[in-house]
Amino acid sequence: MKRSITRRAALGLVGGAFATPLIARSGWAQAYPTKPVTVIIPFGAGGTTDLIGRIICEKLSQRMGKSFVIENRAGAGGNTGVAALAHATPDGYTIGMTTVATHGINPNLFKDKLPFKALEDFEFLSLASSQPNFMCCHPSLPAQNVAEFIAYLKANPGKETFASSGLGTSIHLCGELFMQLAGVKMQHVTYRSSGALMQDVISGNVKITFDNFTSPYPHYKAGTVRGLAVTTMQRAKIAPEIPALSETLPGFDIASWNGFLAPKGTPKEICDRLVAELQAVLKDPSVTSRFEELGAAATPSSAEEARAKSTAEIAKFKDIIEKAGISIQN
Repeated sequence: MKRSITRRAALGLVGGAFATPLIARSGWAQAYPTKPVTVIIPFGAGGTTDLIGRIICEKLSQRMGKSFVIENRAGAGGNTGVAALAHATPDGYTIGMTTVATHGINPNLFKDKLPFKALEDFEFLSLASSQPNFMCCHPSLPAQNVAEFIAYLKANPGKETFASSGLGTSIHLCGELFMQLAGVKMQHVTYRSSGALMQDVISGNVKITFDNFTSPYPHYKAGTVRGLAVTTMQRAKIAPEIPALSETLPGFDIASWNGFLAPKGTPKEICDRLVAELQAVLKDPSVTSRFEELGAAATPSSAEEARAKSTAEIAKFKDIIEKAGISIQN
């Protein structure tokens, strides 16, 4: 982080030398943006974070009169894109998205190998959306609900496998927390993508997954997988018939959430403007209805609430990861 600190120190000196009166700074913020804004999304096109980001950026462009242009920078579980955001010029013309991975899970997995400081290198803007993961299984499994599934696993320890799209993903950690709270054992199998793991669940090669809601939901509606629970404290509005895991395992609460950040040092007046615009967009009924189609809920927040969310999530996943003995070796 030496490079980052040096850059910020230099920016601070420049800012001191060319400080402008408060009224001029306020007018500058009111004029913002005067050119397109780049929005870094740290995952590939077509995923839930990308879809949510595009819905929001479309509305921001309409409201603010300049384009908010998506730049997908996938890699290292979201770390590549977020690191690029941390090192971007803090002038309001590069912002980006954060997720449960980059600002909840990864600080505990990568530790000193993380290429940014999750709570120090950014100005938090607002949370954006929250989506449950979906605990579902192959219909051949002799369990109609979570309680029956737990009983089955206790009678058959280590027999069944659960699928995720990678070590340390929220899907994987849902399975780990489930085993910790239920006192059961399953084998973990990783896949390269959500599509690949769902195909194996449908075929019965692996019996259970806690995949992000959007992927299993159509298969649940088609009857090719059995829905057991969602992983958030509340039931999903799009599928209220599916119980929350917390109804059987009190305290179970893992969501795939996301939000918006700016590089550390982005002027407060611009951050405040972005927070206000994001809150307005996230309360727009046309936006919330599109989110609901994805099984997600809009979660407008203050900057302080967004930072508090990340702080709490880092602490929560630290406990799950340590108990499971998970580590990233490279």
